[in-house]
Amino acid sequence: MKNLYKLIALYFGVLLSVPAAAQSDYKPGYVVLPQGDTLQGQVSYRTDALGKSIGFRRDGQSTTASYTANDLTGYGFPGDRNYRTRTLDHADTLAAEHVFMEELVRGPISLFIYKNTFFVEKNDNPDKLHKLYITKETYVNTSGVTAQRDINHHVRTLNILMQDCFAMLSKVERVKLAEKTLVNLVRDYNSCIGGVDEQIIFKESKKWFAIRPGFVAAISHTSLNFSAADERYLHLDHAEFNTNTYPTFGMALLINSPRISEKASILVEGRYFSNSYQADPSYVWYDSYYDNQIEIELSAIKLTTALRYNFAGKTIQPFVNAGSFFNFFNKRDYKHTQYYRSTQSSTPTERNRDNTEFLSKMQQGLMLGAGSYLHLNKHRLSLEARYELGLDLHEHRAVNKINTALDSDTRSVSLLLGFYF
Repeated sequence: MKNLYKLIALYFGVLLSVPAAAQSDYKPGYVVLPQGDTLQGQVSYRTDALGKSIGFRRDGQSTTASYTANDLTGYGFPGDRNYRTRTLDHADTLAAEHVFMEELVRGPISLFIYKNTFFVEKNDNPDKLHKLYITKETYVNTSGVTAQRDINHHVRTLNILMQDCFAMLSKVERVKLAEKTLVNLVRDYNSCIGGVDEQIIFKESKKWFAIRPGFVAAISHTSLNFSAADERYLHLDHAEFNTNTYPTFGMALLINSPRISEKASILVEGRYFSNSYQADPSYVWYDSYYDNQIEIELSAIKLTTALRYNFAGKTIQPFVNAGSFFNFFNKRDYKHTQYYRSTQSSTPTERNRDNTEFLSKMQQGLMLGAGSYLHLNKHRLSLEARYELGLDLHEHRAVNKINTALDSDTRSVSLLLGFYF
């Protein structure tokens, strides 16, 4: 077991020592200078926290230059994201500033997004950004109760800008402040007024929704712990259950929206496992002697859901994930034999304490993990180290929870190998 801990510790060390791939995050791209010249090279895939500067290096050169939104008219990545320099006036509350805004659609009306806020710009009034937003209004309803309602400023703004296409009015009334619906709305408007030829929809080749299936296998090491505040469960409070190492295997799905983000995805994973625990606790209680034999047999389907974030990397790509899991037990045997002696030398009396309903049918818990992909053509091989904390294993109805008579948990470290198609 020590070797498993050493292997996981070593793996975490390797992840932390991966060169700054996750920080540099450079991809083939271009920058557009104010005079209109386009330079090809490697561009940082993300701007700084304020959206004002990016890193760039020419093809065949190692020197990296930093450009601000004052230096460029835009930058982007072929077939992917495109950014243009725009003037943000903060609704006239602060001084105007130049920032890089991601351009989603370019045409008679252009659509931008900046820090999760959408903006539109009409070509008959260039450089005038119209913010799309919703505010809350407090009012008193007909029952005299104070309530809140949405004020859809974005609907009013879009109605004004799109009033030259009557067919858009009903669509504008239903539009939501979401990238997909806004892109579709602006695309339809540009087509309506005959601007198809001058329209560009960026990231159009990227899917809105994608699922990547895979198989996963793991070696897990789990400990079982009880803590009792009631004399009925002293045998569990004194028990030191064995830790055990066992294999698990199953299937996984990675669900994401490449159109919105290639780095974030939802992991849905199902694995089967089977393990057991034994303990022989002995203790003295009010001058009486108790010896116990406890055996627990478990098998379950572990269903895990987590948010996974991928860092940069072409061949080797690190990732982290965090989420929760549920163990659905199809086997949960609890066997307990107790030997009672009134004195240390008296003959023990055997008591059967088996309880088929003591263990819960389901256990929930939390998980954290880190790993990396190895890209193999269009497939991915993953290696991950994961920690899981399982909450109460016992059935609450079998224990007086008002005074926290008994607590239990499981703690697991796992090394997982996955293959995604």
